[in-house]
Parts: sequence; structure tokens; C-alpha cells
Amino acid sequence: MALASALFRMMDAGVTAEALGEPLRCRPRVTASAVGHLVRAGFLVYLGGAPEFPDVQPDQVDALARCRDLPVLLDRHVPLGPEQAARRLGVRRVDFDAVVRLGWVAPIGSVTVDYKHHGGVTTVPLYSAEDVALLPVVRPWVDWRAVYAVPAGARSPLAALAPVVPGRDWVLLAEVARMVRVGRAAVQSWHRRYADFPAPASRRHGGAPAVRPRGRGGVAAGPRQDWGARRDAVGHAALGRRRAP
Repeated sequence: MALASALFRMMDAGVTAEALGEPLRCRPRVTASAVGHLVRAGFLVYLGGAPEFPDVQPDQVDALARCRDLPVLLDRHVPLGPEQAARRLGVRRVDFDAVVRLGWVAPIGSVTVDYKHHGGVTTVPLYSAEDVALLPVVRPWVDWRAVYAVPAGARSPLAALAPVVPGRDWVLLAEVARMVRVGRAAVQSWHRRYADFPAPASRRHGGAPAVRPRGRGGVAAGPRQDWGARRDAVGHAALGRRRAP
């Protein structure tokens, strides 16, 4: 009887996306495909429909929409297309394209979209929302205020920068401490205690260890305990730094 009642009260993916997106005014719009990612991550239960755009239980949606950590959960589990990623970062699409050219983020997958009367079938790259959101944190030397403020039609401030050299994109552990606002001793402790903390892979500046500044296996993807909590706090703080492109 309980199962029958739940099935009767299904909410489709489009309505679910609107309900989840309502509290998140500074983010890109939550899409129906995001609901499929949340189901696969275990935050919602699949009740029917297409797996990519599933029907779910309204009470679960309501509870998730009230969750204080919803922005972090979306960043961690729902990838973004280029337009969404630009909006998440708070920049124009041309500026985000420059970020990709510089090698600061890379696609983690792709999706095939049929635009029908607007170009037909197209493969769209997908980017980690977490990597995108943390770009101002892991690239603090960039004048992000200038990037946010550049007017439409103007040349991107990022256009003059050189792409990262493959295999040489590193950041000192001391810089990691500054990024996440803790002392160096805390970062050194994470390095010793957690096997999934990014392993030092290069030594620079008189032998100081360095790690990758972003991406899977980098500074933006560390242990789930002390390091993960600190990263989440940085992610929450980053939510207030966005502007609509």
C-alpha cells in the first residue's frame, strides 16, 4: 500500500528540477537531466520514466530542496555543459572557453544533444561543477574581478595567459594551506594521514613539495574527512562570488 501511494505521487524530472532550482538563484538553472544524476548518486529514488529524466517521490524532493548542502551536492554530482559552466563561474562563455584553452579544466564526459532545427545532433562536453566553482580558489593569482566585470564584446583578460604545460601544473602545499584557510601544519597532517590526499608529485622552490591544483586527484579532490569538510566550506564561500554573465 505504501509503495502504491508513493507511485501515485510521482514527480517528473522537469517539475523536480524547478523545485530544486528555486532556492538557488545564483546558480545555473537546474535541468531535468540533473535529476537523473541525483538519482544515480542515491539522493532520490527512481520511481519510473526514462533513467536520464526519472520520476521521483515529491517528499524526497522537498527534503532535498531544503538541504543546506544542496549547492555542494549539485556541484559534486551534476556535471555542467559549457554554457552552464560559464554561468556557474560567473563569466561570459568566451571567458570559460579561455579557461578550457588554458588547461585549467578539462571535460569529464560528454552528452549527445539533438538540436533538431538548430544544427542537428551535437556532442557537448561536460565539466565538473566542483572544479569550475573552485577555480577562483585554486587560481588565486588571476584577477577574477576583472574577468567578472569585462563588458560584452571586449577581449577576455584570460586571452593573454599561456596554457599550462602538461605535467607541470603544480601548487605548493603551503599554497594549499592558504587556499583552504588553514595552517601549513594542517595540510601536512592531511598529507600524512589520508591516503587519498593528492600525493606530492613534484618538488620546486628548494625542495618544497607540490601537488596538482585542480581536477580528479588534485587539490580540489582530497580526503573526505577534515580535508573534505574544509573543501566544502570553501565551496560554500565561493557561492557568493558569482555574477550573472
